[in-house]
This record gives sequence, structure tokens and C-alpha cells, in this order.
Amino acid sequence: MKLRPKDTSAAEQFLWPDLPGAADRLLAGSIPHRTPTESLLDWVRSGYAIFDQAVPDPAPDRFLEAARRTLDDSASDLKMTYWDADGHHHEPARIALLHNKEAKVLDLHTRIEAAQDLIFAPAILDFLTDIFDDEVVAFQSLYFENGSQQGCHQDSAFVYVEPPAQFAASWIALEDVVASSGELFYYPGSHRTDDLIFADGTKALRPGDPDGPGYSASLENLAAEQGLHRELLHISKGTALMWAADLMHGGAQIQNQHTRRSLVTHYSPKRARIPYQPDPKRPLRKIRENAWVVGAH
Repeated sequence: MKLRPKDTSAAEQFLWPDLPGAADRLLAGSIPHRTPTESLLDWVRSGYAIFDQAVPDPAPDRFLEAARRTLDDSASDLKMTYWDADGHHHEPARIALLHNKEAKVLDLHTRIEAAQDLIFAPAILDFLTDIFDDEVVAFQSLYFENGSQQGCHQDSAFVYVEPPAQFAASWIALEDVVASSGELFYYPGSHRTDDLIFADGTKALRPGDPDGPGYSASLENLAAEQGLHRELLHISKGTALMWAADLMHGGAQIQNQHTRRSLVTHYSPKRARIPYQPDPKRPLRKIRENAWVVGAH
């Protein structure tokens, strides 16, 4: 694993907020947008933006009810992943498995209309349309019952979009976040650090890469060297955190019995290429103006 400075000379490889002078252009009024300027400035400078009550009641509860019904359906082919003493599992999703380590239900956004109401809530869709300068594709979603406890990482190491910087994520709180429940943590400004390059010469951390075991520790060390500080996400039900592809983040350790129900979604501009597209078996579906869904599962 080595560090390589971000090369923004090929502007078409990046989103406009990643390019030099983005904040100045925004403040000068040369970039049209629907989102409040301060939220876009937060994204440019810190790599994330928080939208209070982006998804007001009762939308989170409607999603949880629909998700439970789907998980209760023995005929459902919904999938999930989790870890236990026997290793990593990828199998049919069931409620009884939700409390295993790093348990997450995959791609509910392609199955449940209530999920689409969350991930394309007006504030979220407007923001994504602004930073992408394109229509928006939701291509992966993860439902968590509990905190993930996942080590520090950048999504660009695991989510293989081309170009690598052209995607974003949302984290929607489906209940108030309680302290010590395995909160999401993140490092503001970490999206601008040098790129970590792996064995195949890319930002993608492939299975079996020799740098894999030390990856999270390397990121934590890099954050310390850059003087970056970890923050814990304490937000209320219906609030959404949006973050950039290279923002360092993870899940804190769970220290109590509280759930931490959340829905995470990865999005790309329609012009970008995601790993399983184009694929006639997985067509893009238009959900509403400027909003599309597709899923691997």
C-alpha cells in the first residue's frame, strides 16, 4: 500500500466539489444549485453534510414496517451478510440473524417503495443532483439493525465505481442515535488526503490483497498524521448524513444493548459506471424525476 497525491488535473474524473476553487465558485454564484449554500460548503470543505429531519415521520416507521414484513416472508429471496464464529456468511435475510456481527440486509431500495421514499427524500435528491450535476442512481443499500463496528475505511476501497470518486453515500437514522450504541464515526476533511493505492495499482482493496489486514490501522495513522479528529454521529430519527467517497469513517464499538437502526445507500451520477452495469438482467428503473435504482442482489 502506498500514498499517491490526488491528481485533479483530469477534472472529468471528479465531482465538481472535489476540484480546486470549488468553494470560491460556489460563493461567487457560478454554480446553480437547489441545496442551501452552507450545506454544499460543508461538503466541499469537510466531505460530509448533515440534513436535519430530511426524512420526517412517519416515513422511517413505514420503512421499518415494510422491511419487517419482507424479512418475515419465508418466500422472499432477500439477501444479507454477517459474521459469526464460523466466518462470513451471505445468505437469505431473516430477522433472527439481524443481531449478528456486521449484519446488513442488502438492496432493500430495489424492493420496497418505502425505502425509495427515504433515499430520495427531496433534500437528499436535490443535494445529490447538485453535487453530481446529473441524474442520480441508487445502486446499493444496506439496512442495519445494530451498529456495524466496522473498522475505519473509505468507501472507494470497497465500492468499485468508475471513475472512483464519482459516488456518494447517505446514512439515514431510523431512530434517535443513543450514545455507546456503536455510533458511526468519521474524520472531517479526510476526503482530501492522498489516495491509498493497493497491490493492483488502484484504490480498490480486493480480496486477498496483502495490505488488507493493516488497512484500517493505516487509515487511522494517516488521520493522526494529518491532524484530523474523529467525530461520533449523534443525530435524531429522520436526519441524514451524506458523505463523500473518500471520507474516512467506520462504526464505534457497541457498549450497550441499544439498537442503531439505519439505512445506508450508495449513489452515483447516471454517467458513471458501476460494476454490474450495463447488465440486461439488472436494468435501471426510473423511480421519479432524476432518480433511478438498480441493485446487485
